[in-house]
Amino acid sequence: MYTRTVSGRRGLRQLHVQSLAALLGCVVAMAVAAPANAAPDCSQLPTVRVLASDQGVLESIASDRRGRLFYSDTNASRLLRLDRPGAQPKVLATIGGILGVMVDRDNSLVVGFDNGTADALVDNGNAGLMRVDPNTGQTIEIITKGLDMSNGIARGPDGAYYASNDFGNGIDRFLNGQVTDNWSPVQTPNGLVIDSTGRYLFAAQTFKPASIAQIDLSHPENVTTYVAAAPADVAAGPDGITRDGADRLYVAANGAGEVWRVDRARTICALARGFPFVSSVSFGGGNPGFPRRNLYAVTFTGLLVELANVID
Repeated sequence: MYTRTVSGRRGLRQLHVQSLAALLGCVVAMAVAAPANAAPDCSQLPTVRVLASDQGVLESIASDRRGRLFYSDTNASRLLRLDRPGAQPKVLATIGGILGVMVDRDNSLVVGFDNGTADALVDNGNAGLMRVDPNTGQTIEIITKGLDMSNGIARGPDGAYYASNDFGNGIDRFLNGQVTDNWSPVQTPNGLVIDSTGRYLFAAQTFKPASIAQIDLSHPENVTTYVAAAPADVAAGPDGITRDGADRLYVAANGAGEVWRVDRARTICALARGFPFVSSVSFGGGNPGFPRRNLYAVTFTGLLVELANVID
């Protein structure tokens, strides 16, 4: 069982986009006259190849210690698994309202479910997290209901789960059977990742001038801007996010159709371009599947993309 507490202020929700057409409208509304390729290229660019296409409207991607890739298709409510390069993707489960996918400490999957646009707009707490067996696709347990949305998912060093609602102005937290609604007041949070020290949570901010928020886990009221994109990239729409062992951040810039790296000096460069509506990124989990040095991305247009040798 869980209980739900409310912190922060409920306000009007910005438009959340879960489909290609709706996101296009939002980006056009936000767009400014700007030169192409505003973020400079990274100094070393990876080899990029498409591993799979026509996979659906893909929202989130993760990889386990066996190197398997897991990703969500929101259009068909599917959780898919790809075991190795050249294999055929397997439909692991059908999950209504699927969004975020994360590999937990025990190598099980944590999947966001029952996510809906109308639900997130009114903060009615219908979304949740479930634990899924990565081998069979069977539901192991319902971790919690009571979330506004489970778009981005992360787990803290104390075992707390964090879930984002990019409609709104807050991140939810679940710990010890209790959901804290709007635990941290972050505008339009999407992808989530925690740094290697376990002190900070980073949140990509989609429907505002493109930026990444930094939240102190011990003092969630302390929200600062970790990095903001240049004016030319105001409508880049940061979506999914991950990090490497050096705490460099990697961001799916949805509206820009680019994958960004944010260095420790808080500078942004582009690792790949030309992938409209790229939505999530994840490093491979290792052999025998997909190597840890490679970054993998998915798009709303159904592509699964490999960026090779991103890290040494």
